[in-house]
Amino acid sequence: MEYHVDYEMDRGKQTTQSVLDPTGKAVKLVRRKFATPPVKVACLECRASRTRCDGKPECANCSTKGKACVYTQSKRGGARIRKRKTSSENEAVLSNKDFNHCALSILPENNQESFAKPLSLVAPGGGLKQLDLSLDDTDFIFDSIFSARRDTADSGYDTSEHPGTASESDHLHSFVRVYNNDEDILGAYYTYIHPYFPVLPPPELHQVTDNPEIGYRSSVDAIYGSEKFPDFEPCTPLSLAISASLALIPHPDDPKPTSTESVLLRREQAQAFAQSAFESIEIESELPDSNNQPGEALSSGPIPINRAPFHPQNPLENESIIALLLLSTYEYAQRGNIAKMRNRAGQALNAALNLSLHAKGNEQGYFAEANRRVWWMTYIMVCQGSILSNSPPPVLLYDPRFTTQVPTLSADKETWTLFLEAQQVIVTATQFVIDLDVTLKTSSDTTSIWQRMLELEGIIEPLILKADTWTLESFPPVALDKSELKVSQALRGIARIKLNSARIKLHRYCAFADVPVFTKRHCDLKSSSDTPVASSTATSSPMPPDCNCSSSFHQLSSATHIPSPSPLPVNCGILPFSSTFSAKACLKSSFAIARSFSSLPFPQPIRASDPISYFPPMKNTNAPRMVPVFACCAMQSSYAMIMLSYKTRAMGFSGNGEAAVRLLGQLGEGLGMVLEALRNYSLAYEALGGQRDQIQSAADSVNIMHGGIIFEGQVPI
Repeated sequence: MEYHVDYEMDRGKQTTQSVLDPTGKAVKLVRRKFATPPVKVACLECRASRTRCDGKPECANCSTKGKACVYTQSKRGGARIRKRKTSSENEAVLSNKDFNHCALSILPENNQESFAKPLSLVAPGGGLKQLDLSLDDTDFIFDSIFSARRDTADSGYDTSEHPGTASESDHLHSFVRVYNNDEDILGAYYTYIHPYFPVLPPPELHQVTDNPEIGYRSSVDAIYGSEKFPDFEPCTPLSLAISASLALIPHPDDPKPTSTESVLLRREQAQAFAQSAFESIEIESELPDSNNQPGEALSSGPIPINRAPFHPQNPLENESIIALLLLSTYEYAQRGNIAKMRNRAGQALNAALNLSLHAKGNEQGYFAEANRRVWWMTYIMVCQGSILSNSPPPVLLYDPRFTTQVPTLSADKETWTLFLEAQQVIVTATQFVIDLDVTLKTSSDTTSIWQRMLELEGIIEPLILKADTWTLESFPPVALDKSELKVSQALRGIARIKLNSARIKLHRYCAFADVPVFTKRHCDLKSSSDTPVASSTATSSPMPPDCNCSSSFHQLSSATHIPSPSPLPVNCGILPFSSTFSAKACLKSSFAIARSFSSLPFPQPIRASDPISYFPPMKNTNAPRMVPVFACCAMQSSYAMIMLSYKTRAMGFSGNGEAAVRLLGQLGEGLGMVLEALRNYSLAYEALGGQRDQIQSAADSVNIMHGGIIFEGQVPI
């Protein structure tokens, strides 16, 4: 049974798919567009037929068909720009059922509270000067301080920094980033997204340009579009998903990109695109028989879609998968919703498996590289979801059925292999943390944990030593071109961040007994509320479990803001490394993460009309780096540096006072790098603001209690 689909454009209103079923009967699938906003409530007849309702007491569709026009309350529809809430109204709680209509998902709809524990986003240092974090003398400094001692469902993101929504008095022109056509959207993708998330084929030189227009809308309820081309709106799943991420980037001419008004307008624009992208995916997977002849639907095949592809070198059927991957990054970085992030990635995985993208082997041909990139970026996102939710991945890391060849970059043939290897290592380290926690809580046999830690250290350390030899930046910075050298530098930098984060995960408990320093959970880091503090021990030292990794390093005086962990019934000898060895490993890895974040390349937006000139910096800062799905690593690094800062101060400069002062200075500089990176990411992604604030708050606590640690832009205490 075959269907043929054609697209017709009703300028400024809607796009329809004309479908001919085997009997020759025409069936239309309507793609909703938002030049004319949807009504708040559609009648039952229009809902059933998936047509646009005009919202009148007797709508035009029912009047034409002679049907009874009946309305009931709906949770969907309404103006894209909502009215500002009054101070007496409670903030709306987003249901985990939002957007969950696509049948592609292989993951169950998770309980919101089970994912409400977490995130951690951070990014490279925006405009931060290169600080001296040389590790040449770190071993000497560390040993001179510590070796003298004898060894024996809240997501965590505060996205309410700019509460409310845009008011209806907004001007028709606003500094919202919009584009004139799909080619401009693709150019902006290559400028801002591709260096960090290369899911599309390599760019041609003319494609790496950025031509944003100032947003214009015909009414306060309409979405912003281009005034030059008012009839253009992105309408395919991929163009809409890309537009959702691009809308978060401040316009280069916005004089106040961090103002409440600008942030709200970008948030509303991005969410409208994201919702429309998901609806578009549903429409393209719809079967006409499901509405008209459900009994025939099960025997119907997928509908061939007759439209031009968004990218000429990417198969049309891959576009919905890429759109889901981008929506997954959006849910995580902008909205702080790990449950939806995992669901979107799971839907992309299921669709990729249905197309056998995992089993292409050494496929050759025009679409071979595109298929490889789509498959392995899907694999990366599914694994990333398991890291952020602190749960096992839904796929086998080394499944022999995954035969598709790894993608390649012409500038660096090894990059993709190293990138995938780093992802597998950090997933394995996350699973180790999960199993260690179970072992501690259940007093299980510790033999396997001991052996696994030795094995993982033997794997991770050589990979980190190799990563330390990589060149991650060029001076001057390279531009993105077909060779993708800029992509290679970014992916190697991200791989180095993940490898060092994996090592911190491996040694964190042995080094610091997982004493919490953050008030909310992030990834697998505990919050201060997870560990009750007994009133009688409020000012006493945290008491680590009596095991081999316990040492005098743990037995230092504790700060009142760091709660004591609950006693754990653990036998001696649970882990093979001393706390001093593990603390030094965490120190080195946290510095490597800070430097790697700082070295990640920035976007270089180029005007098409003047290819040799760049857009001016926004308010004396760089354009935000995008797609920070690995930002959990920043929290791991910050945790280690904050704990080491505290422990060093708590010793009263024992061992070597001068060395301690130098170490504290290096730790302060490293935290400054991480915070500057988060500030850069949070120019676009609001959810990152919560993580940034958590690190700043914990770092400030160390300063207030002990003084002397100076961060970028702070006044000495």
